[in-house]
Amino acid sequence: MDERVREVLASQRAGLVDRWDRQLKAAAAAGFALDPSTAQVLPQLLDAADRSLERKFRAVGADETPVDAEAKRAGLQVALLGDFLFDVALEHLPEMSNVEQRRLSEALTQAAVEVLVKTSLLREQEKRKRDHARLARLAHELRNSLTAARLAVDLLRRKGAINKDSRTSRALESSLARLREGIEDTLLDEALAAGGLRTSRVKLNTVLADAHAASRELGAFDKNIKVVLARSPALLQVQADPRVLRPAVRGMLRAGLQMARPGSTVLVSAVLARNRARVGIEVQDCTAKRLPKLPALSFARRAAREHGGALIARKVPGDGCFFGLDLPRADPV
Repeated sequence: MDERVREVLASQRAGLVDRWDRQLKAAAAAGFALDPSTAQVLPQLLDAADRSLERKFRAVGADETPVDAEAKRAGLQVALLGDFLFDVALEHLPEMSNVEQRRLSEALTQAAVEVLVKTSLLREQEKRKRDHARLARLAHELRNSLTAARLAVDLLRRKGAINKDSRTSRALESSLARLREGIEDTLLDEALAAGGLRTSRVKLNTVLADAHAASRELGAFDKNIKVVLARSPALLQVQADPRVLRPAVRGMLRAGLQMARPGSTVLVSAVLARNRARVGIEVQDCTAKRLPKLPALSFARRAAREHGGALIARKVPGDGCFFGLDLPRADPV
């Protein structure tokens, strides 16, 4: 009987594939478009069914690719479990009709696919967590090394070993900035992939003080820019992930320093804004009449969106510009 079924499926293969494609197109036209890879499911299913009908249980060959071997082992597992449960059902309900047996077979197949897919996804999820944890450790180490490199460049400039206005110096500065932005983007991706944000009450005074302390590293010294830290309400807190918030504020400050004219002043502050708190970077003298799309703001923009907040970038009266980060405010404990 198995051989007859194989012959029927083989002879009808082209028509089945064409019918399947037309059914997918009709579903798409009705507004229920499926993933494009769904079109390849039927041919693969026919191939696997043919192998199973020829010989249901066969050892996985040593020359199989890892993906094929894993798939065939999963298929064998499903077949063994399905047969076991089917036999148990028949043992206790020998009077089952053909219709009932078919429904049981369909239910076992659906359940097997559901369990296998879930198991596979959980295994992949655990693997991704491990990979992201390793990537996070590497990113943190790179960021620490980058900070040391940036401080070393500053020291060489102060000693006159590097001319800060030379093409080489500017290229080095640009490379370090792009490297830091890439590392911070990686850290945000890691945070989101490893279970999402871990929010807590974060005091903005501490975050702003850290950004102010990093102003030299961010380029304030090179342009002779004065960074002023305004006094903020002592109890002003936000509900945020500190791993993401700190580099986001530094990114805004870096953008402000990039836009500031040499010798100007940049004000770093935080204020209440209804049920939100706003971190502000105000530049008194900007270099452009219109604010360009600054790469330094990309991380802050993503961080704001993930926290349910918003990033503001606008010109202010006179020649100034303002960058703001609105975040959910946390009531003090």
